[in-house]
Amino acid sequence: MGEMRSRVGMVAAATAVLVSGCSTVTSGTPVAESEGSDGGAAVALSAGEAPDCATMAGALGGLVAGMSLANQTTLPGSTDPLCLWSDGDFTGTQRNLFVSVKANGFTEAMLEASRGKASLGVVDEPRADALGGLVIKVNDTVYTLTMAGRSVDAGSHGSQGYTESEYIDGLLAVARLLTE
Repeated sequence: MGEMRSRVGMVAAATAVLVSGCSTVTSGTPVAESEGSDGGAAVALSAGEAPDCATMAGALGGLVAGMSLANQTTLPGSTDPLCLWSDGDFTGTQRNLFVSVKANGFTEAMLEASRGKASLGVVDEPRADALGGLVIKVNDTVYTLTMAGRSVDAGSHGSQGYTESEYIDGLLAVARLLTE
């Protein structure tokens, strides 16, 4: 249970890093964008490699349509990307979505022990089960898909009008990049 709280805390920290400064890299190292990314093509990743922000945007499709990449960074000690897309209206009502990939997913034992535990915020999602993962609702605007050794977070700052299904669709789209 302590590891679960630690992972939820990491999601909250990632959210704080992203939303604290939408126009610049706020901490860590900028994430390089792929040149010539067509947004929709399958991308071959090496084992353990995370997709860059452009590749994730292609996988996210309509969830980030009309938005631009407002912030890209990594958390200290990590090489995995943390990406924030926004519609550019920084008046406090902007539509935004962040996605991060981390090399800190659950162990197989933790995944098995967590299945079906609604008190942990576990969302029943057969598509995640098919990937060997588990979706956790951190709060109304932050979701995590954790797999053995990897996790994907998706969320937004404030009420953005995304549904739970849309957040989960985004998680699954990025997670599929990791499992292809």
